Amino acid sequence: MTRLVVKLGSSSIASGEGLALDVIADLVTQIAAAQRAGHQVILVTSGAARMGGRLLAFEGPTARAGTELNRLLDQLRFAVSAGLRSEPDQPAALRSLETILDRYGTSTELVGPLNVALAASVGQPALMALYHQLAAAVGVEVCQVLLSKSDLDSAQAMRDVGSVLISALEHGLLPVVNGNDTTDPKSELDNDQIAVAVAVAAEASRLAFLTNVRAVYGDEAMREPIARLSPEEARSIRILATGQGRGGMRSKLNAAARAAYCGVECVIGSAREADVVARSLSPRARLGTVVRAVAGPLPPAQRWAGGIAYPMGSIGINREAERSLRAGNTLFLSGVKRVDGEFEPGSVVELVDVRHPERLIGRGSVSMSSAALRLLRALSADQVADVLSALFRLRYAPGLGGSPGADLIDPDKFEDISRLRLARSQAARQVAGEVTTATAERVRALTDALQQAHPRTCSAILADGSFLTGQAAADSVGRRAVRDMHAVHRDSLVVFGR
Repeated sequence: MTRLVVKLGSSSIASGEGLALDVIADLVTQIAAAQRAGHQVILVTSGAARMGGRLLAFEGPTARAGTELNRLLDQLRFAVSAGLRSEPDQPAALRSLETILDRYGTSTELVGPLNVALAASVGQPALMALYHQLAAAVGVEVCQVLLSKSDLDSAQAMRDVGSVLISALEHGLLPVVNGNDTTDPKSELDNDQIAVAVAVAAEASRLAFLTNVRAVYGDEAMREPIARLSPEEARSIRILATGQGRGGMRSKLNAAARAAYCGVECVIGSAREADVVARSLSPRARLGTVVRAVAGPLPPAQRWAGGIAYPMGSIGINREAERSLRAGNTLFLSGVKRVDGEFEPGSVVELVDVRHPERLIGRGSVSMSSAALRLLRALSADQVADVLSALFRLRYAPGLGGSPGADLIDPDKFEDISRLRLARSQAARQVAGEVTTATAERVRALTDALQQAHPRTCSAILADGSFLTGQAAADSVGRRAVRDMHAVHRDSLVVFGR
């Protein structure tokens, strides 16, 4: 038995202004055959906003669209039950369905989040009715799961989603999953990312991204299909065409690489390939582009941070830090060499090789904001202590009133600033310049962010009081506390196999 997630993209089911009903019908028929053979399939589908746009554009109130949709479904059920598939001599029944859809208007362009949300709210029940009728015609019962970005931001929510999906599969159902554009119209999340989250949460072993091209191509003329890619190659390959959906090929390759790091093998191919579902189930079938899995599936405790949560940025680390992580240690600030993206404490980020960002080393939940990490990156524990000492002096020194003053950052008076300026480390000298030129607003923002992320460490520095003189002893409480500061929460670190 193989558990497969099929992601059906917008480009593969687009037909002019509407949906390619023959492709959808054929795919559901193939999924039914796979279920009868003992396999389990989850379908992640696009198309709700597209169908909703069609229904909204139909002449007159949308109430009449329901009647036309029922007629469409009845005819399509008859066509599928008769065993019809998409051929050059397409049956009259399917041609008539396309004619009905043509009456739903001539434009489905959706501009702005509100229009997308409205179209999705209309299209979602219609799309599910379509899948329900198609599946019923071939003896399959469906269930619907809508996911928003907030669901992926919660480890507990995704554990619950995974349990529901697995239970549905064990009951012989076909789960149909879609991003909830009604509640999340402006989200950067797309169904490619949702497909990875679903595959990891539901413990699938394979994931198929079905699109409108037969493979990933290595040339602009699309004459050189690529048969196999490693996750690193998938992340680094240059893509020219983006496709019709939110994600495009770049999104699919990034998503496939992320799934592969979590032990899920992926294939990217055409939804119109013959027997595409059966061939996607077999690791030996020659189909599209395969992105090879790395190691085995992640243990339950690592699935959310490792593969489900959407990364909000990346941290570039050096080889020494990577070796330390692979030895089971945490990631200290000295190993952080680059910070990309804007994020807050608790956000999941990718850990990449600073020299070769296509190398994904791991993932984890950061312990501080991107602004604080950029300030403190590549610093030793003692240098971090000096930075915090200077910042808190600028913020809390008596009589200062929260406004930086030259007398509080004078290297001749304060050893913390002097040590940073004279350090051999370029990062330390750079941060000394940033601290001494920081505005009151920036000092306040940084100290607030640090106190929120590391309250015990900051409280120890403030209680010690030596930040006022800038001459904290090497064994002071504040300096000892700083040595335990880390960039990523220990319990969230997931380091991928090589």
